[in-house]
This record gives sequence, C-alpha cells and structure tokens, in this order.
Amino acid sequence: MTETRVLPLRIPILHGEGMDSWLEALSRRNGLTFSAFLRVLGLPRHSLTRPLVTDLPTVSLRALEARTGLSAGRLDRAVIGPGFPFGQRRQRRCRFCPQCLAEREGRWLLRWWLPWVFACTTHKALLHDTCPGCGKGTRVRLPGHTHRFPPAACTVGSRLASICGTDLTSAELMPLASDHPVLAAQRRIDVLLADAATITARTVLADLNHCTSWLMHTIDDHDVAPMGATIQQLWQHRPLAMRTPADRVKPLSAAVSGVIAHTALPFLDTDDAFTVQAVRLLRARHDTPNKVIPRGMTTAQWSQLSPPTQRRFLHAGDHTMGALDRVRFSSCTSRARVPEPDDQSATARIRHVPQLLWPGWTVRLMPREGTQENLFRGIAAALLLLPGEPDLRARGVTDRLGPHLPNAMTVTLQRALKSSHPAVLTALCNLAHYLDDHGSPIDYERRRRLIPATPITPDEWRELCFRAGTQPGEQLNSKTSQAPRYLNAQRYLNQILTGADLTDPRHPLALRSVSDRSRYFAFPPSLTLAQRDALHHHAVGVLHDQNIDEPLTWEPPQECADGLDLPGRRLDDLDLEEVRHIVITEQRAPREAARELDTTLTHIRFALERVPREPRAWGRRSSVGSWRLRQQAKSVFTADFLQREYVDNGKPFRDIARETGIPRPLAVAHARALGITVRRTRKPFPIDPAWLREQYLTHKRSTHDIAIELGTEDETVRRRLKHLKIPLRPPGVHSRTIMTKTDARLPRAVRAAVEGTLHGWLRLHRFHISMRFPSLDSAAQYLKLEPNALVTQFQRLEHNIGTTLFNRAAFGRPQQPTQQGRQLLRSLEEGRVQALMITALRHDQITAPPDDHTLEAAHAKFRSRRNPSRPTPFSDITVERVRITGPTLTLLRDLLSRPREEFYGAEVIKRTGLEAGTLYPQLKRLERAGWLTSRLEDDVAWMNRATPGRGPGRRRTFYTLTAEGHRAAHLATQYRTTN
Repeated sequence: MTETRVLPLRIPILHGEGMDSWLEALSRRNGLTFSAFLRVLGLPRHSLTRPLVTDLPTVSLRALEARTGLSAGRLDRAVIGPGFPFGQRRQRRCRFCPQCLAEREGRWLLRWWLPWVFACTTHKALLHDTCPGCGKGTRVRLPGHTHRFPPAACTVGSRLASICGTDLTSAELMPLASDHPVLAAQRRIDVLLADAATITARTVLADLNHCTSWLMHTIDDHDVAPMGATIQQLWQHRPLAMRTPADRVKPLSAAVSGVIAHTALPFLDTDDAFTVQAVRLLRARHDTPNKVIPRGMTTAQWSQLSPPTQRRFLHAGDHTMGALDRVRFSSCTSRARVPEPDDQSATARIRHVPQLLWPGWTVRLMPREGTQENLFRGIAAALLLLPGEPDLRARGVTDRLGPHLPNAMTVTLQRALKSSHPAVLTALCNLAHYLDDHGSPIDYERRRRLIPATPITPDEWRELCFRAGTQPGEQLNSKTSQAPRYLNAQRYLNQILTGADLTDPRHPLALRSVSDRSRYFAFPPSLTLAQRDALHHHAVGVLHDQNIDEPLTWEPPQECADGLDLPGRRLDDLDLEEVRHIVITEQRAPREAARELDTTLTHIRFALERVPREPRAWGRRSSVGSWRLRQQAKSVFTADFLQREYVDNGKPFRDIARETGIPRPLAVAHARALGITVRRTRKPFPIDPAWLREQYLTHKRSTHDIAIELGTEDETVRRRLKHLKIPLRPPGVHSRTIMTKTDARLPRAVRAAVEGTLHGWLRLHRFHISMRFPSLDSAAQYLKLEPNALVTQFQRLEHNIGTTLFNRAAFGRPQQPTQQGRQLLRSLEEGRVQALMITALRHDQITAPPDDHTLEAAHAKFRSRRNPSRPTPFSDITVERVRITGPTLTLLRDLLSRPREEFYGAEVIKRTGLEAGTLYPQLKRLERAGWLTSRLEDDVAWMNRATPGRGPGRRRTFYTLTAEGHRAAHLATQYRTTN
C-alpha cells in the first residue's frame, strides 16, 4: 500500500471559505501557479473556476484531505453538494462583498457562488456581480498569474498584458438599510441555506428558480420603486428578451435576484390566506381567463413546481379558471393539486359513485332554475370523478358513468355559478375527497354488475302489495307488456339498489317518454308506509341473495358542506307535515307547495317520499279484499274443520259460508284441494228436451220467457240448453223475438230496417209520419220528441237500409223524400206491412197520422220562418240583450224568484231539472252580457267541505243577479211562456 505524501507547506481553510479560494491560497503558499498546483494535486484541470466548488468527486475530496492533513469530511463544507437547486440560471461568476474580501485578505466565501445570495448581511450591502475595473464577471475562468497579483485582484484576461488587475477590495460598497426588503429576503434565504440539506429548503429554492421567469414579467416598476434608486436602476437592466436559449440562461444581477426573492419568498415558504392573496394580485396583472398556468411561466417550469406551491397558484387563480378546471384541480379547496399523468384516484373512486347523485345532495346542490333534475343528477355524479382526473376531455369523464349523458358538464357548472352559489364546486370537490379518504360502504360498481334488472317478480309484487293492504295494479302497458305499477316498482327497487340513471336507454327499465317519467316520479310518493317498508325489506333480501353485506342506501355526511352557501337546504329542514297538508290534504300541485315553502320541486318530490300515506279501506269485492278472504279461508278451512262440519255434521257449504263470512266457492275449492268429496246439488229441474228445442229453435223464444213459463230460473234453462248441445244465441236484445227474421215476402227495404235490430218498426212508423211535415223540427214537435233524437233515429234507419231516404230541409225549401224514400213510404202503406207494424208496436208507441189542419199550420209556419237577427238593445237598461230560449226562460224565472241570493249551478239544476251541459253555458252567456256577476268560493268554506282524509274537490262558483240584470230578466219573462 502506497503511503500518501502530505504537502509540506499548508494553510488552514477558513470558515465558510470555498474550495476554489483555499486551493488558490495553497498554490500561492507553495509558489506555484494555480493550474500547476492543480496538476500536482492530481485534480481535474478545468478552464473555469466554478467546477472546483460544484463538480469535484468525493474521491478527490478524500484524497485532498489526506494530502493537506485535514480531518475526513472537512472539505464537504467547502463545496456545493450535487443536489443543490441551481436552476436554469446557473452562476458562472462569483459575487463578492468588497469589505468581506478585504477583511478575509482576499479569501472568497463559498456562498457567493450561490444564485440566491445577493446581499451581505454582515455589512448590510448589495453584492457586486462584476469587476468595477473591467466590468466582467469575477472568477469566471481559473485565476492565472497568481504569483504576480495579490489574492483580491481581478485576473480576467488571457495574457499578462491584458489582465485587469483591479483590486476588488477597493470596489465601492452598495449599502442597504437595516430594514431594506432585499436584506430581509437575504436573511430568510440564509436561514434556508443554514439547513440546505432539508427537503423544505431545497423545495423553496427550486420553486424560486421556476418562478423567476414569471416574476420578471410580472413585477413592475411600482413594486421596485420603494427599494431605492440603486435597486430600481439595476432592475431596469434585467434580461427580458428570452428569444434564444442563451438569453434564457443569462445570469441575473444581485439586485434583480433580491427583488425576485423578496417578492416570491412570502408565498413559497408560507401557506395562508395572505400569501394566496399576494399571488392572486400578481396573477391578476397579466393572466387571461380560464388559464391554469400563470402567463410567463412555461409548462416545464409549472410541472416542476412543488405541490404546495402549485396549490397556492391554483388557489390564487381559482376565480379566473374555467369551471371544469376548478373542479379537476380542486382549486377552491385546501387540497388543490395538479393531477399526475398516471393518477388513478378517479378510476378507484368510480365504484363509490352512483349514476345519479344522492337525493340529499341533489336538493342541496341543484340550482333552483334552468336545470332538469335527472340531467343534473347524472352530470353531478360524473363530476365527482373529475377531481384529480388527468384526462382533460369532459367526455372522457362522463362516459365512465353515463355515455348517454350530453356533453353538458361545463353548462351545468356555469348554471350553478350563475345562481350566485360558487360553493357548489367546493362541495363537489369535498365529496370526492371524502370518498378518497373514507370510501363508501356501498360498492355501486359491483351492484350494477350483480343486481338483476328485475329485482322483484310479479307474484312477489302482488303478495307484497296485498300484505301491505294496497292494490298491485293490474292494467297492462301495451308497450312493455307489464302492469305500470309493477314496472315502476321494479324501477324503484333497481334505483335504490344501484343508483341507476333510468334515462339511460341501455338500461332494461329505462324511462321511454315524458309521460312515463312523470308516472314513475309519482310512484314513490304514492306508496304507503307499509308498502315502502316492504319494498325496502325486499331490497335487503336481494342484497343478501347476492352475498352483498352492505347497507341498503348511504350518502356522504352533510358535514362535507359545513360553512358553504349552497342553493338548497337539507331535506331534514323541510316540515313534512306542512308538505303533507298542502299536497295531500288540500290536493294542491307540488309546484305550489315548492313556491309556498320557498324551495324547489325536487325538494318537494323527495320530501313526499318520506310522507306516509294513509292506507285505503278496501271492500271485499276488490282484489285486496279477495286476497284477504283467501288468506282467511286458508286459516279457517282446515282439514279438521271441514271433516267436522261438512263430513261428520253434514252441514251444507251454504250454511258454512254464512257462518264464517267466507264465500261458498272458496269453501268448496278448499275442500276439493284437501281431497274431500263435495256432494252435488239437488236434482236438475225437469224440462222436456223436445219441447225445449221447439220453443228455443223453432219459435225463437228467449230463455227468460221459457224460464217464466216453467217457473224456474233463466240460468237453469241456459244450463239445460248447453247440456243438450244447443248453441245459445248472443245474450241481451239479440235473443228477443223482435230481433229474429221476419217474413221473407216483405219488401227488401222494410226487412233491412227491421231484421237484426231493435225498434226498427218504431223508426219506420215515425219516418212514415215525419215525411208529411216540411221539416224534422215540426215533425219532432208533433211526435213530442227532441229534434236531435229524431235525426239520430233516421240516420240509423238510412244506415240499416243502406241509402239516403230524404233530403233535409233548408231555408225556404221543405224536406223531400228521395226516390228510395218514396218507394219505402209506398211499401209502408201496404196493409200487410201496416198490420205487422201495429202488432210489433206497443199502444203507447203508435201515433195517429196528422190531420190536414195540423199539416197546413206546420207548412205555413215553415214558410214564414226567418233567419234570427241580433236582439234589439234595451233602451234604458245597460246590459246586453240575449236571445231567450226555453232553458233561458226557465233559468230566468228561477232567478227572479230569488233575486238577491247567491247561487251555484248544482242548486239551480236541482230546482229546475235543467241539464248541466245546458245550464252552465247559459250562466256564462248571461255573465258575459252583464246580467250576472260571479266569484270563487273562499278558502274557509272550500276546506270545510273536505271529506276527512281526502281533499275538498273543485271550488264552487257563486253567481248573483245584478240590478240591471234583474230589470232585463223581468222584461224578458213578462210576455213569455216556457211552451
């Protein structure tokens, strides 16, 4: 092993001295030039001085310590460690303090090589960057001719004649006041440098490097003016052009570095509201809206900032960033951060998020106007995946939960912000962070995969409803082939189990139309408390069948929104009794309840799901009553009971049914199911089969007529006909004799009007008489019928015969039979037809033909008829004159008998017998003409009429005859009659 030779001539290294300064002093002591001395020591020879303090390998340091007799590790404090954050603007030159240099006899401090050492706190002065003689940077190149110049001399120059030689200790001191901002900044940096090995110090200094370019463009002259003329003048010469790579790495002067450090340090090593406000003011000078990275900072510099500093920048730019970026970076929360490219937090979070936002959070976050509920719930749920999401595409986020959702994330957030509730973004971020920290007791991803689309079968639904005392609903939907209530029950269960969005067309139970959506929304509030509990119990059973040990439903705690101003209030804050009173008792629309309670329709809808509905009392004929009877029959009609009562005691089922209150067919069915032989009824009623065939088939008699003649029941005759395999005629009028075939020798038109129809002879009889009159009105008056009834009968007659029988009367032209009508009238004059007609009609249906006087009067009246003209106005009565018809006259006489009383329509109908369709148009016409005034029933009277447990129904409208209307009614009825 070779022994290391120690230098014979040595000098100690000073406290804080740099490696370059100590080696230069050693070379002077040994009478060698600096470069020659480095060769003697076996150190790498560089043309630059800086590598001596930054790039010496550890092996060289240990060897140098051995050669100079220093303790092991001493020289580690004379060099700058490899991990020191120099940044892009590495100092090739060394700054200096003239007075420190003089006091240390030309020995240079290591810290003067550092980029963020710009002032001397000992002498309270700004450091020099260049030689005052030549104006170039000091100690850039390795000092030469050290044996010819003193230690503190400037050795810039390639030849001896060109060396500057200026004594740097004679440079003018640039003093700073004790409270100068630059000096204060240097003291804070010195604290960091004292512990430069810590992560905090290195992080702050590295962030300072990355913020330099941005601050050089952001700090303006007004910020520098209070620092004095010297600093202000040096600040003006900072490098701004940054057009080439060389420009970007130009060294900064001590003054520029001091200004930048003074501005940046407060928000780099402190985290409070004051520092965020400081950054916000700086960003506000040049930033543009919707920008995340500060203007003037490159993407590379932004990405290299430490997370705490990025968080402060995000907080400061929160009010200018786009809504999606504010959620993605959580800039409105204390956990703001820039997502890493491989960040998987959002991917892991998706299993804790339902397709639709939880109801309790929906009502708190949803804006009051401008947003459809299902769309907001779907978008809000997708937004929970956005915090920490590196994918910048909005569709890349929504497609994970709902590919059917439109690209409306930005619009939804903007509407939330426009509602003056920006805290909605904070609440969304808080919810996402809560799921990241605590997770969720429900794995929605697993439930969406395992829970069947039809979690309840039709039989289970019927049984559930009957046990809860409610109707399951039996009417089938033509499109889905399912009962609507059963389909909505499936949707309800699937949604509370999986949080599914039923507007997703891929879902098997998707809502297909607006009306379908409305019916589903009305389903949960219609459930009784027992029915809702039964459905929830069934849902728990579905989870158990899938081996899922989770609560049925869950929501993040409301504490995630503590202190936030949100659009809606909690569901628990609503008075459910008030909601029940408005919507159920008063039967008012939920929208009115929302307006009265100053909340949203969504609030009311979710609140109604918590309002218990009173179960309805069902009769025995209803499906619920039938089910209850079947359940009662199961418990009553046991094998022992039937054996004792029916078999042993011989009690008939009719008596058993009367005693138990259960219908006889149920008792018989249970007996047969238990294997008990059921005795037949009494012997069949004796009926001669040949006679029955003759009466039913040949004489076309009805079963009712035959039963009356035999003294038995109609059903007995029908059963015997079925037993004899005789086809039954259709029930009803089709089995009457009048509906059967007539004599084939009758005219074709007469047979077509009579055969297979009811009252055919009566229509022919009336047609025969009506064609003698000039119009149907006059004919109807003679026949004492309503004209409309006569029109309907003749239309039926023409339909049966298959042709038009007469041309209707017009003004000045009486009605005339067509050729087919005249032929039918001639047929009706035949004696054989007249005889059949008289036989088929009852005596009260036959009307005698009109005499000549009656016909002449009808034709004269028809010829003198004129078109009605507008009634002549009253001369001294201010109301409008109306035409007086028979119903009008009846109404006016009734009103004149009670001139000062208020009335409503039902009272008048009861007193006069007028039809509602006739009365109410008359009342409206008289009100428009000024004869009547009206008002709606007041709230007190309206509510007093309410049936307990049900609403009051529609309000009544009360009418009153006005004074002028009373005069007009008296005048109109004075010379009129009702005939």
